[in-house]
Amino acid sequence: QRNSGYVREKEDWYCEPDWTVQLLFDNINFDDQAIYDPSCGRGNIPAVATEYGFDTLASDIIDRGFPGVIVSDFLTADFSTMDFPPRLSVVMNPPYKHTEDFVRRALEIADHRVAIIVPLSWLASSKRHELFCEFPPSDVLVLSRRPSMPPGRKIEELGDKAFKSGMVDFCWIVWSRPHDRETRVRWVL
Repeated sequence: QRNSGYVREKEDWYCEPDWTVQLLFDNINFDDQAIYDPSCGRGNIPAVATEYGFDTLASDIIDRGFPGVIVSDFLTADFSTMDFPPRLSVVMNPPYKHTEDFVRRALEIADHRVAIIVPLSWLASSKRHELFCEFPPSDVLVLSRRPSMPPGRKIEELGDKAFKSGMVDFCWIVWSRPHDRETRVRWVL
């Protein structure tokens, strides 16, 4: 069991509440990009991106019911055969145990921005020092409210309580192309 009281979810499928995605789009300019979520789960990120007027692409290793999802393994997919739109950004809540691999893969295909939502502690790791030196983020948005990130399979069972009472601090980490300044850290509500 984890601190949250949940047994670790298979494939690390945890769902971010919509308001966290809205905070990202309210604070970072994606310049009318197409938004691709390679670990879309229930589709929260692409659904909010669509509400903000972005074209979206969504994939996941398992079809969890989001309309139009492409079932594929992001880490092994052959992107040379995929017809991505120009000016692509990748926005995701990646499986935690593969987060750095997802970031590195996303940086290979995105031509504008890559954004991930992760526990704030993910920033403070000697294991990721090389990643941050090689690819410095452009922005870190520290969420001033703690979101609840329930296991996807528990949301229906939890009902109204699913997205209440977060216990972990989270942030959005954003990489931008071109990267031409020091990383900017901001706190957002």
